[in-house]
Amino acid sequence: MQSREEMKNTAIYEKLINAVKQYFAHKDIYSILLHGGCYWLTSALHEYIPDSDIVFHRQMQHCACAFNRGVYDVRGRISARGFRIATMQDMEYMKKHFIPCFDIEAINAYLKNIMQKERTVCYVEK
Repeated sequence: MQSREEMKNTAIYEKLINAVKQYFAHKDIYSILLHGGCYWLTSALHEYIPDSDIVFHRQMQHCACAFNRGVYDVRGRISARGFRIATMQDMEYMKKHFIPCFDIEAINAYLKNIMQKERTVCYVEK
């Protein structure tokens, strides 16, 4: 059974992933976010999910976000085998080599708008 915090993290993850899917409607988001876009997605998840960590799998050349005792990327929860918390050196490597093929500023602005709406709704309901 998930704790209240884990349920909140899951809701944030689902909201963000659904927003990304909507933003990239009619495009192969798995290809986009697994081939160059994983660092961007991981950074976005890390920004919105409290107490999450960016993790890196050097052999697979893939990064993901660790929270709720699991590792997540665009596909959902994935195997944690081979992933470790990213070091500063790993972060610099990913920034340099994991280059997305989309307009980062545009999608960041879109996500900020979507995620702010979610925060407002949650605040009003309490």
